[in-house]
Amino acid sequence: MKKELHEIRSEGRFERTEESRAQVFLHGMLSFLRELVRDKAALLGLIFFGILIFAALAAPLVAPHDPTAHDLRKRLSPPSLSGGYLLGTDQMGRDALSRIIYGSRASLTVAMNVVLFAGSIGILLGIISGYFGGRVDEIIMRLVDLQFSFPGLLIAMTLIAVLGPSLRNMVIALTINGWMVYARMARGVTLTLRDSLFVDAARSVGCSDWRIMFRHILPNLAAPLLTLAVLEWARIILAEAGLSFLGLGVQPPRSSWGLMIAEGRMYLSVAWWLVLFPSLAIAFTVLSINLLASWLRVITDPYQRRARG
Repeated sequence: MKKELHEIRSEGRFERTEESRAQVFLHGMLSFLRELVRDKAALLGLIFFGILIFAALAAPLVAPHDPTAHDLRKRLSPPSLSGGYLLGTDQMGRDALSRIIYGSRASLTVAMNVVLFAGSIGILLGIISGYFGGRVDEIIMRLVDLQFSFPGLLIAMTLIAVLGPSLRNMVIALTINGWMVYARMARGVTLTLRDSLFVDAARSVGCSDWRIMFRHILPNLAAPLLTLAVLEWARIILAEAGLSFLGLGVQPPRSSWGLMIAEGRMYLSVAWWLVLFPSLAIAFTVLSINLLASWLRVITDPYQRRARG
């Protein structure tokens, strides 16, 4: 009988704990939404970025034409609301709007993979460097300083030239070129946290170094690293466009914003839309991401939230 009562009480405590966690999560989400609605610029940035992601995922359904379909009879047609080509056609008679929609896939795919891989490598090395210090810190930080001493775009161009132009090789090159910023930030925050009281308490109860790093220190890195990851997303989109413009990224007949600008610059005097609209797509995407990053930086910093309030 006592055992049954104990089980019932344990189940009740478990249910209450799960319910309280759900309430805390819901309250946090509602608070974030309220803050987002207050910041109109960030809200517009989120709406634009959400539409862009939806268009990239549903490109076969959203794009009005096949982006690789040629029709030389309609080549260099200007933008028209009634002609079926809202943003005009290129030198091969392909629909510019469809190519922009499909081109967003390349930019978002490269940015997502680079942020994921470079962030994972950089955060891991940064936490190890900041937590252990000593010789380990010296080796990792000197490697970071060495790589920062070379121009990033030059390193990426050299790697892609050696490996060959493709989306996969672009992700590899930009990952190798981008992990250092995560490592530096993760190391800096870890240095301030490794002697904190909660870390000392974890050591006193016998937690291993790896458990302390990833169970206690890593969650405290979430706010600054999330803002950094969003900013890096915008930087990678610009880097991908630049490499594709130079012919080191996406290859024809696939579509990319940088590649569209490179192909359209030869016809700039007679077909301005071939350069303008892909450039606007890059500009608005980067602007929306930067607006979101600014909002995240404020919303995740208690001091700035208090100052804004």
